[in-house]
Amino acid sequence: MKPGKHSRCGIRAICLVLGLSGPAWSACDRILYSTNPNYPPYSWVNKSGKLEGASLDLLRRVAPHGIALVEVVYPLKRAMALAEQGKIDLLLSLRITPEREKGLIFTSRPAFPNPITAFVRKDLSINYKGWADLKGMSGAISAGDTFGFGFDEYLRSELTFEEGYTLVQNFHKLALGRIDYFVSGKYLGEAYLAQTGLDKDIMALTPPLTSGDIYFALSRHSPCAAYLDEISANLGALDSAGENVKILQKNLELFRQRKVGDVFAPFLYE
Repeated sequence: MKPGKHSRCGIRAICLVLGLSGPAWSACDRILYSTNPNYPPYSWVNKSGKLEGASLDLLRRVAPHGIALVEVVYPLKRAMALAEQGKIDLLLSLRITPEREKGLIFTSRPAFPNPITAFVRKDLSINYKGWADLKGMSGAISAGDTFGFGFDEYLRSELTFEEGYTLVQNFHKLALGRIDYFVSGKYLGEAYLAQTGLDKDIMALTPPLTSGDIYFALSRHSPCAAYLDEISANLGALDSAGENVKILQKNLELFRQRKVGDVFAPFLYE
């Protein structure tokens, strides 16, 4: 392999990048990318320590022609910090927030839809039409989650909820009847429920609480940010053709067929 902007090595499922503290090259000869390893069907880590999912399939279709793609696997918080420093070039499938925009430039076209929904037990009697119908019920979110579109403010001012550490813990409490609803990404929640068999007892309420999108983001300190417009245009072409949703549905079904042992357990839903 000829020398380039980045080198890498693998230790267990985490790929450690050599020379991350070194100076950035002036040209983008390869794109070092990462994503949330706990975000099926958008992305997950298989038992070989490699990323799989809709985000990876989409990246291969929208990446600039002739530019090598180099994968690294980190917990999302670490990957975002490295991207903000220019040590990772591209992050896949993120919600746009003002804080993230300080260090990242987001594509102008979305990667995927990312509806947020309330999950409830199927035996719950509720005439649900919108946010206000959750009043008087006990809810939960995963620690650190934000949802945007005004729902965070409504949640904290109008609803009763607790923060559980992980998606797994919250779905466990929901199944046991300790909470009435759990707020999470629709596709992420459905992927977990299908894989564990809890979809027999738990469902997502409709309509969703919010209906935002997720985007690809390039580091403001990476020379690869020069490809932002090209990646955005490629995303737009696929979105207009309905290909993004097809990719997402294909990977949702693929993850449903995975056994728990087929994904790298230390990353899954932590």
